[in-house]
Amino acid sequence: MPAIPDSTPDLAPSERFGSPLIPAFGWLLVVLLLVGFGLGVARRDRIAAGDEGAIIRMLFVPSVEQGTLVRRGDELARFIREDSGLILRSEVPTSYAAVIQALGSNQADVGWMPAFSYAVASARYDARARLQVVRAVDRFAIVVVREGPGQPASLTELAARRVAVPGSLPPALRQRILTELEASAHGFIEVPAASDKEAVRLLVEKPLEVDAAISSYVFSGPNDLIGDGRKELEYDRPGALRETRILYTTDTPVAEEATVYYGCFFSRTDSGVRRVEDFAGRSFAFTDETSTSGHIFPRMLLKKLNVELGRVYFAGGHPNSVEAVESGKAVGGAAFYSPPGAQQARDGTLIGDARMLLLKRKPDAQERRKFIEDVRVVALSDPIPNDVCVTRAGFSERLWERFETSLHRFLKTPEGREAYFDLVAGVAAAPTNDAAFDEFRGALKGAGVSADSLLAAEEEKLRKKREAQKP
Repeated sequence: MPAIPDSTPDLAPSERFGSPLIPAFGWLLVVLLLVGFGLGVARRDRIAAGDEGAIIRMLFVPSVEQGTLVRRGDELARFIREDSGLILRSEVPTSYAAVIQALGSNQADVGWMPAFSYAVASARYDARARLQVVRAVDRFAIVVVREGPGQPASLTELAARRVAVPGSLPPALRQRILTELEASAHGFIEVPAASDKEAVRLLVEKPLEVDAAISSYVFSGPNDLIGDGRKELEYDRPGALRETRILYTTDTPVAEEATVYYGCFFSRTDSGVRRVEDFAGRSFAFTDETSTSGHIFPRMLLKKLNVELGRVYFAGGHPNSVEAVESGKAVGGAAFYSPPGAQQARDGTLIGDARMLLLKRKPDAQERRKFIEDVRVVALSDPIPNDVCVTRAGFSERLWERFETSLHRFLKTPEGREAYFDLVAGVAAAPTNDAAFDEFRGALKGAGVSADSLLAAEEEKLRKKREAQKP
């Protein structure tokens, strides 16, 4: 039988097996699989190196209201994750000791803590100081004259007259006020003084030699004994405020960055307490046994002045200490103090000490004014290094660099700056190292303060609390 002719036309090989795009797709698929495999290997290596998928555990000491710390810490964590891909777990333990222990046992990677807590964490567990909180101070200058008839009524009346000028004035503030004096009081005579307080003292005690005095000025409560030279002199010499008045205040402040803060002593204005020595034998509320500003440095000043307190208790936080004074539960109290800055002007608290934590709960302006009139700052401790951001021993340098970079981006946003202020009362974070705390350690040692014994006491409290919570 003859073969039947094939009626199918000749086809090119690619046409016989379908679309000419099929081989191209196949090769593309192979390439994508290879690329995906390579990326997977690289990602596996990054995870193994701790650069991706890592969880950074960050702790804040319970220095202000826990709810605020938790809420603001969560805001920082969300930003860090969106910005860098790092997973941040922010927590607020119940005590300073708990934060230190967590760093030492690798239960935390990053901690924000006071200088005292860092000194302990460094000595015990080789924790590393990374960043120091920077706070802002808005400082004005004032010109003070004596109260009474015949005294200058304007800057122009100080022409060719003697003005006490403190050598402690910050350079930018000094330049501003002297420039204004030169423009308004031509030929005034500068009389050197050591400090704001001594400039006002010259004005009050040597009326034949000094006609006016310059002082730096930060806002403070009306009955506080800090804030400018007049109030500082009032502490030593009651009546100084009554005998003087402010003639002139610079229109705008000079912004300063501060890397130190203070402990301070509070009392009610009607308590009869005017000096630290007046707390002798009286009830007193500290914040926490390991709190630098709320206990350790105030204790050092009390010891230096040989002041023995009466009933003493620990209120469990800075706002609690202030509340104890306001309510009359304690005659005196200690907590943190920083001069106010622009943030306090924006939020209406105006002061930079622990009282601002309570002012935020008082929406009524009249109630706020009464509060800062009733509860006043009597004195400050020696300066204390600002809080420090610490990492545990062995924490990944690459993870730290990513975290730090993202943190600084957070601080460039308005929302980030507000959150950061609520977390640590700061406006920036400056690089630091362990050597920056040597002077602080020396002060503790010189005062006979044992960091280990204080922390051991706190650890024992923490142990008992955990035991009590067990079922």
